Amino acid sequence: MRTSISDTLARVSIRGGKANLLARGGQTALAWTLIAALGAGLAACDPQKPAQGVVGYVAGFAGFVSADEPRAALVGEDVLTTGGTAADAAVAMAATLTVTLPSRAGWLGGGVCLSRNPKDKSVQVYTFLPEALPGGGFAPGLPRGLYALHAASGALRWEQILTPAENMARFGQPVSRALARDLEALGSPMGLDAEMRAVFAPAGALLREGDSLSQPRLASALTALRIKGAGEAYAGGLAGVIADANAEQADARRAALRGYLARRVEPVKAAVDNETAFFPPAPFGGEEAAAAWKRAAGSENAAAARAVPAAPAGVGATGFVAVDRGGMAVACALTMGQMFGGGHADGVTGMLAYSPLGGPADALALLPMMVSNHHVNDLRVAAVGAGASGAADVLEFAVRGRILGANGIDASAAAAKAGDAGTRLTGVVCPDGAPANVATCTVAADPRGAGLSRSVGRDPDRRGLGALLK
Repeated sequence: MRTSISDTLARVSIRGGKANLLARGGQTALAWTLIAALGAGLAACDPQKPAQGVVGYVAGFAGFVSADEPRAALVGEDVLTTGGTAADAAVAMAATLTVTLPSRAGWLGGGVCLSRNPKDKSVQVYTFLPEALPGGGFAPGLPRGLYALHAASGALRWEQILTPAENMARFGQPVSRALARDLEALGSPMGLDAEMRAVFAPAGALLREGDSLSQPRLASALTALRIKGAGEAYAGGLAGVIADANAEQADARRAALRGYLARRVEPVKAAVDNETAFFPPAPFGGEEAAAAWKRAAGSENAAAARAVPAAPAGVGATGFVAVDRGGMAVACALTMGQMFGGGHADGVTGMLAYSPLGGPADALALLPMMVSNHHVNDLRVAAVGAGASGAADVLEFAVRGRILGANGIDASAAAAKAGDAGTRLTGVVCPDGAPANVATCTVAADPRGAGLSRSVGRDPDRRGLGALLK
């Protein structure tokens, strides 16, 4: 049962209406709590079906969500039950991860997403890695990447789906096990700058699971992104902060920020029998993954799926998947380069800096993929591998799931435990196709992590892949 103030506020904020108006006006936590109580009372008195944009609008099956951090999955679940698309859920989950798992996702970082359109059954790739700026630093990728995805396939308002993350940053939430493990891996706060120590080690020691994590400066930046849109990071106040970090190159940096664009490109495809797999193109390793998929899926030899390059160890990356009841699917991998952005944060916005491992090598740690039947055009697999061995892990996950269904996923998870400790995989496998046959689908989060997977509206319990292994 959700009892924290941040979780309550996250649910209220996604319902829009008065809650969003209060968010715009910067009212207090007390006002939010009163609105939550008022909304609950009105809902109890109103027998009519909730409107679109209100939690509970979708009765019954709403889709699947899975993420490496539980609150991100729960926010995605709420979005789907309001009638949001998989793209809406993906944007909300990514925004939440910047707050709840900043070791691996951040607004100054970037990533890549695959998006499947249920109307024409096409798959598009959105790439948005940070790009180097004159005088040092990087133009952020995440704001424009998420905005492009939402503009193409979203149904809810941009400001509505960013509000849960903003509330969590402002009012705080307990440190999840997923973040606590990444903090433990740091060993001590000595490698963090002063801004990060104030957030993640306020009493001199790194926060632990269950400790309160509040990020007011990040919340203010999220307010600006929510109200003004993604352009705030490229031609607004946030862009000015980024540009002025190097006063001598400020003008050139502003021009580079204005010119940054997320890219929508065609995927790399690999057809085997009746199915086609889709991968992001270079520098994300799609060509190598497609070749490995043909060998592994064609021969039903899952071990052959591991014949793909590994990324350097220590990459800060995470993945998530959202599938809605209409068959739209989004699979994304996000990165901060090094874990926690190399230990540096912007002192004005509180956002963690992007710090690549070196060249495009860390991009090999980001591999979302999808598989569909090219005759009946249904979804069979939507999965993501994030981390040094992420590409190999997600390919094996998909091959085993394609051949053996849930039993194959179990076997893949057991095999993956011996791999890179920082790698995570997550996904949905539908042996008989979605959305027509969702009863046979399995959604799973990696047992090496502490994430959450959810069949929204189908199962009463929330279970990760670890529960499937029992």
